[in-house]
Amino acid sequence: MAQNKKLAYIYKGLLLLASGVFIYLLFRQFGTLTQAADVLSKGSWYFILAVIGIQALAVINRGAFYQTLYDFFGVRDSLKRLVVLSLSSNFINLAAPTGGLSGMAVFISEAQQHGMSKSRATFVNFFGYFMYYGVFVLLLMFGLFYLLFNHQLYKYQIITAAILFGMISIILVALIAAFERAARVKKLFSFVAMITNFCTRLVSRKKIIHKVDVHIASTEVNACLEIIASKWKQLWLPIFHVLLIEVIDIITLYYLFLAFKFPIYPGILITTYAIGVLFTLVSITPGGIGVVEAAMIFVLTNLQVPVELSTIVVFVYRILNYWLPFGLGFVAFRKFQSEKIERIERTQNAT
Repeated sequence: MAQNKKLAYIYKGLLLLASGVFIYLLFRQFGTLTQAADVLSKGSWYFILAVIGIQALAVINRGAFYQTLYDFFGVRDSLKRLVVLSLSSNFINLAAPTGGLSGMAVFISEAQQHGMSKSRATFVNFFGYFMYYGVFVLLLMFGLFYLLFNHQLYKYQIITAAILFGMISIILVALIAAFERAARVKKLFSFVAMITNFCTRLVSRKKIIHKVDVHIASTEVNACLEIIASKWKQLWLPIFHVLLIEVIDIITLYYLFLAFKFPIYPGILITTYAIGVLFTLVSITPGGIGVVEAAMIFVLTNLQVPVELSTIVVFVYRILNYWLPFGLGFVAFRKFQSEKIERIERTQNAT
């Protein structure tokens, strides 16, 4: 256990070092440290303090999103607990980039505490991610068209966006198919279970998905689909919180430009934000370390924002938007794990 903790600290230190080296190389390549220091000296630090307060609101809002989403599906839980779980989930997402889906495991593992099965928790969280992607893709489309009209759209941006669109399309097709042919959901799950069991038998000769699992999963998914079909108008509140997630992050970036007294145009602001999130979701490095910074600075400098200012703003933005939530998420994840161990020990002692 101690060895794993030591490796975790080394891992985080290397990520932070890699990010710092990246920023330093950008200064050496495109500007000077003297010019950067001049930009920093002109900054209004009360805007930075305001941004920290905004990020605190962002943490609460993410917990509120899950609370309204779970409430829509008839599951009640406290805002405090869901804030801890959302921070833990975000920590896993940042540490293991899988389009944001890896953090889902935190909520699924707590399904019983929410009073629902793991299959229902999986569907609810997939649906939540689909809502987030659905809102974000509108911003991304705006950003891509903005770059196209300014002759700054490149192949790597198109390819990365295509990967994300592919992920969203798969989820969308699956949801539409489930709505249109709810009676065939069980057949679909049975087919997936058969393929999965065939593959695992080649390795361990064990069946990991049984008929009862397929029956429970299909029943739960059909029940969730019925809830969506009957109460879809009540989805406005979860959607509002998803919109607020995007708005808060865009305001964060905007306030950082205000801190350094630079009049940023809304088109540049939204485009830079969208590209940053895109390369966070689709990246070969945890949380897009290095890749996100490069992509955002590249977009800003191509749209006539000074490189020293671009680098500083992006660096501070990533500290507040990535490293601060990463640290809080690590603490929340440790708390979550400790509570889970205590709960298991109480259960064992009771029996």
